[in-house]
Amino acid sequence: MRSLRLLPFLLAGLALAACQSDEQKLAEHMARGDAYLEEEKYPEAIIEYKSALQIDPNQASAHWGLARAHQKNQQPREGFWELRETVRLDPANIEARLQFGQFSVLAGEFDEALKQADEVIAIEPARVRAHLLRAQTLEAKKRLEPAREAYAKALELAPGSDDEALAVNLLANFHNRRGEREQALPLYRRLTQVRPDFSSFRSLAGFLVQGREAPADAEEAYQKALEVAEADERALGYGSLAGYYLTHDRFDEAVKTLETGIEELEENLDLIYLLARFYNMRGEHDKADALVEQATQQKPDDPKPYLVLSTYHGRRGRLDKALEAAEKALQLDPESEEAQLRKAELLVDIGFRERDTTRIGEGRGLVEALLQKNPSHPGALVVKAKIEIAEGKPKEAVAALHSALDSRPDWAQAHFLLGSALALQGDRTASRTELARALELDAGLLEARKVLAQVHQDLAEHEYAVEEGRRYLGERPEDVATRITVAQSLVQLGRREEALKELESIPKEERGPRVLYAFGQMFLALGQPARSREFLEQADAAMPANSDILRALLALDSRENRFAESVTRIDAAVKSKPEDGRLQQLKGIVALASGRGDEAEEAFKKAIQYAPDDLTGYERLATYYGRTGRLPQALETYEQAATRHPDRAQLHYMLGVLYEYSGQHEPAIARYEEAIRKSPDLGEAKNNLAYLFAESGQNLDRALDLAQEAKALLPDSPNAADTLGWVLYKRGVPSAAISFLREAESGFEPGEPSLGVVRHHLALAYEANHEPEEARKIVARALGELEASEKDARAHNRPVGPEPTWAADMRTLLQRLDSAAAGTREG
Repeated sequence: MRSLRLLPFLLAGLALAACQSDEQKLAEHMARGDAYLEEEKYPEAIIEYKSALQIDPNQASAHWGLARAHQKNQQPREGFWELRETVRLDPANIEARLQFGQFSVLAGEFDEALKQADEVIAIEPARVRAHLLRAQTLEAKKRLEPAREAYAKALELAPGSDDEALAVNLLANFHNRRGEREQALPLYRRLTQVRPDFSSFRSLAGFLVQGREAPADAEEAYQKALEVAEADERALGYGSLAGYYLTHDRFDEAVKTLETGIEELEENLDLIYLLARFYNMRGEHDKADALVEQATQQKPDDPKPYLVLSTYHGRRGRLDKALEAAEKALQLDPESEEAQLRKAELLVDIGFRERDTTRIGEGRGLVEALLQKNPSHPGALVVKAKIEIAEGKPKEAVAALHSALDSRPDWAQAHFLLGSALALQGDRTASRTELARALELDAGLLEARKVLAQVHQDLAEHEYAVEEGRRYLGERPEDVATRITVAQSLVQLGRREEALKELESIPKEERGPRVLYAFGQMFLALGQPARSREFLEQADAAMPANSDILRALLALDSRENRFAESVTRIDAAVKSKPEDGRLQQLKGIVALASGRGDEAEEAFKKAIQYAPDDLTGYERLATYYGRTGRLPQALETYEQAATRHPDRAQLHYMLGVLYEYSGQHEPAIARYEEAIRKSPDLGEAKNNLAYLFAESGQNLDRALDLAQEAKALLPDSPNAADTLGWVLYKRGVPSAAISFLREAESGFEPGEPSLGVVRHHLALAYEANHEPEEARKIVARALGELEASEKDARAHNRPVGPEPTWAADMRTLLQRLDSAAAGTREG
């Protein structure tokens, strides 16, 4: 019986011993995990932390250690999950919350990121990185003004903290992205003082180069970056400085810089490769080939030289040789992700060039396998984006490239592809920034220069288009399309003879329909319609039913009273290609010019049906409806376009205009808001939205912000000046309103319909500012001009239209001024 009575005590003792044993084991696993993390043995640390969690799944410190180990071991997805658990179990871990917030931004979980930032700020209001996280999240959500305030708050708290350099850098980048160069420059300079290292000086240099300003300062910054560079940064430092010299036509200095770097860094392959590309740009191809081949042969068992050789051949357009070199690198190191990616990229390039779906599929398979292991793998994301661009999916490509650049912000190829994708989306301003950044990082990235030349032309920046196009042609003189781009921009600059010489330098055997078309356009600009027609008709014969050529002939025929010839030509083209949307547009234009409205409407509808991604078709149909007084149909057409292209800010803006014109202010406000979200630099949308708010007397704080931003974006617009003045008047600041309203009045031509409204606003502002005589002068001027205009119309037997609504408002104001004056006299 004694043994039975002792049994419960023995069992309790065993349980206690087991518990103590688990606690001891947990402590040992944690200690070893922490030690391995300190020693940068991340796989071993992961094993230890996981063992600790098997004992206690709710051990917050083990989740925290595991999160950091996964991050260091390039396993961001696993690290993100562990951070989430850490924050759940230990909300007091501020560092974990901030890291979790950063990962949430990258994952697109903006509400979660904002929640973490706000809760950390509530606990520690002076934590700089919490305000920075808040700013980054608000910017990602397109809430730019609150983001600006959060960045500024972080900077206010930053001096003397470990995060001062980070706050300065992020705010500088924010201003740079917004095109606010005057605000960004002092911050980039401050960064070099707070953190005088390689990346800071290189950021300053890149900013200066991007703006084409202060070249001496840019050169000095690149030299200083190289001076302070650590051992692993020196190759990039030499390359950046050499690239700067190259872009400023200082070839000998560029070569000398690279040769110095190669000597110092003992045959650095990246610099050898860069030097070879510089030789190619000077046409010294044999010298370049020998340099790269020699570097490869020096290390026949090392895969890296073969990857360099592969990239070199790829840049020279020798894709098959490039693939052969990549496969050799993969043979030497089958586990090399870099070699796998290089092979995947080349398979995709060759596949699209040869329309070989098998090779495209093989390349895609390699990329997807890498992304399966690591969804945020920068290299795989870039190749994935390249596939999506080739398949006409720029939106998906942009998302992938932003993720890649979050990990590698200085990756020239990624910036180039992002610029290309943005250009395809129609966002040419952002495209220009990304392409310029790519070339600042890698001056030899030829394809980026080619795309940038076209983007400059699309933005009417013709000097820059010529400059970039000629740089590109220096190495690729055979590129006919870029030579046409240069010639077209030269025409716009008035340098027509020079433009003609560009076209005439194209060998006759290379003068296909596009070149003939360019010659036709050129001679038309030179005032030689006969020669223009000769080339355009040759182009039409070589490429029948081409809408660009037919459009040019239509313009020429209309000038020379040969319109019937274009009608016949376009009808034949539509019969041969009835499902060509651009030809249907031409058919609609011809029908409209011939007075056949119903036929034009039908053609524009077919243009949309056959080319739903071409916005011009929607615009033509909507314009036709507007001219014929069919506003609901115009709205319906633009709504259809916006559904098809929800990211096009201009469509939302046009819908806002149409809704405002029809008196539907709520949907107009919603569309203007959407346009601003899609394109924060769309000043017209900000102006119109501010005006609507002012008219309603609501959201006047927001209206003031919008009106000020619109005025900055549209400094010469009298409409923007009127809106800002009207908002200030509505906010009870008539003295400030007057100067903007006077600017608006002087900006409109006499007889402009808006001029009377502006004068009414100005007169009201004078009245509110206790300047009745000035108000009376404005009223007298407005009504006097209206009466004179009506009198002149009657004298010349022209119809007199209905009196504008502002006239009645002016007379009411005049009565009020007279009453006030009479009251003053009586008093």
